[in-house]
Amino acid sequence: MKPAFITNVLLVFIMVTAEAATPTYSTGGVDAYMPCGFPNLPWRVSSADAVAGWFNLAGFPAFSNWRNGDVWGNDFRNAGSPNDRDPGGGSDVPQIYLYAGHGTCQDPPGPTDPDFITPCGNIGGLDFDDIGANDKWGSQSGGSLQFLFLEASCPMDLISIGNNWFPVFRGLHVATGHSGTSTHDTYDSAQRPANFAVYTVGGGRIDLPFPFGVSLPLILYPPLSVGDAWMATGLQDVDESVCAVAIAAGETEADAVDRRENERLTDGRSDPIPNWFGWRWVCN
Repeated sequence: MKPAFITNVLLVFIMVTAEAATPTYSTGGVDAYMPCGFPNLPWRVSSADAVAGWFNLAGFPAFSNWRNGDVWGNDFRNAGSPNDRDPGGGSDVPQIYLYAGHGTCQDPPGPTDPDFITPCGNIGGLDFDDIGANDKWGSQSGGSLQFLFLEASCPMDLISIGNNWFPVFRGLHVATGHSGTSTHDTYDSAQRPANFAVYTVGGGRIDLPFPFGVSLPLILYPPLSVGDAWMATGLQDVDESVCAVAIAAGETEADAVDRRENERLTDGRSDPIPNWFGWRWVCN
């Protein structure tokens, strides 16, 4: 993941009334990679903090907000053990999990190449978590995760999405990430994760006339679906040819497509039976 620039924006927000379903959430943000021999990512922790702030304002209870060396590959892995359901910070305990840190890209990826979550944990250093081989999320494996948001390099390459992402849905509803290469990559954005979070809890904008002369984002309309929110924000701070990708599971093709297009964080839908998969993408 590459560094990105930040611009200062005046933000004033009004929250809409919370809906009936109130999911729990966790965030894992890693910006300190020098101990593992990788470049630091200056905005990953602050962007994860911003996402947590928006979820808090929306009334979502926090399960965990781990940072830097306290984010472990074992928080995501389920192969051979229930690590991802560990009450200390497993990714399969809350309903929503956002990871912001390094991933790993190929150039170019092939249909059987793995996708990765790559934290720098204080129990073993750089940790390449092979998503398709190691991870299974959702109630069918004893967990609770419904929405997984990966803010990293190349964790959802389109060419290998069936190989890496079909196996992980065991009750998981919707996941988002980027497709790219080591030369067409996702930037370490200070704004993209928070903007995505705002769209999932509701958003809007108003331009105040003279003498105020400023534009103020306001939360005025209902939350977007997860898929729509990611399509609207996922291409902020990315290289040319990078794609923002969202994938959903369903019992039928129509169910998978409906979840991909329409499911929101607060819908309170039951866990899907992962017979079908629907994915959408938009590219820079």
